[in-house]
Amino acid sequence: GVWWTHRMRSPPSSPSPPSAFGTLGRALADLVLPAECAVCAAPGHRLCPACAEGLTAALSLPFRAEQDAPALPLGPGGAPLPVMAAGRYADPLAAAVLAFKDHHALHLRGVLGEALCRTVAAARLEPDLPGAPHALLVPVPGGAVGFRRRGYDPLAELTRALPAPWLVSDAVRARLLPRASTLRGGGPSHAGAGAGQRRRRARDWRVVAGRLPAGAPVLLVDDVLTTGATLAALAEAVRRAGGHPVGAVVLAAVAPPRDPAEPGPRPGPRVG
Repeated sequence: GVWWTHRMRSPPSSPSPPSAFGTLGRALADLVLPAECAVCAAPGHRLCPACAEGLTAALSLPFRAEQDAPALPLGPGGAPLPVMAAGRYADPLAAAVLAFKDHHALHLRGVLGEALCRTVAAARLEPDLPGAPHALLVPVPGGAVGFRRRGYDPLAELTRALPAPWLVSDAVRARLLPRASTLRGGGPSHAGAGAGQRRRRARDWRVVAGRLPAGAPVLLVDDVLTTGATLAALAEAVRRAGGHPVGAVVLAAVAPPRDPAEPGPRPGPRVG
């Protein structure tokens, strides 16, 4: 799988409003083709109005999530790598992420990709992320096994929402022939993968020499933050490539266990 690093020269612009043609096309598709909501399975729309509203709310306020991920790498002062998340991994966002990754719901790329873009912009403004305004973005590499199973690379699809202008070059990529499919997650997404298995995936990544300037600040990018083991492995690979990880951006962060008596959103499906 070929992956990219992106360098933002200017803050991301606001997403363009949908064109009348695009809106009409989606409406016609919903009328002509059998459709059900990718999030709740209600008939009539590929994303029903209620779930669209719920996703908008779930992704409306990026937040810091590193305190909930014990496997993140620690900085010189002992603090974990800063992570900015677009939303909590709870429904409806959790259902949307799994539908996008494992059930070919590519029509969710717009809403999810734009949320990732806004979260990158928020991370660039964090005062305790030195170099973040000029940082490269290095996504977690995808593997050949997942690509063959899905026919697309979910994180690569999401990064298409990151606005131009960008500088593009390879830094960390998956090997063309993984040693074992279990290292790349033979099942859907991260389901069932423990922290140890995710760390072993770093052995299946290849660092491309000279792609990152020595000491260049880097923001890591992933879809779901659980323990932080995947980001820790990517941070190690980025350091080998000459970069300096200053933080990370994720689409969704799993919440820590809470008291069952406390009110809160319904947790999403287990991701490992």
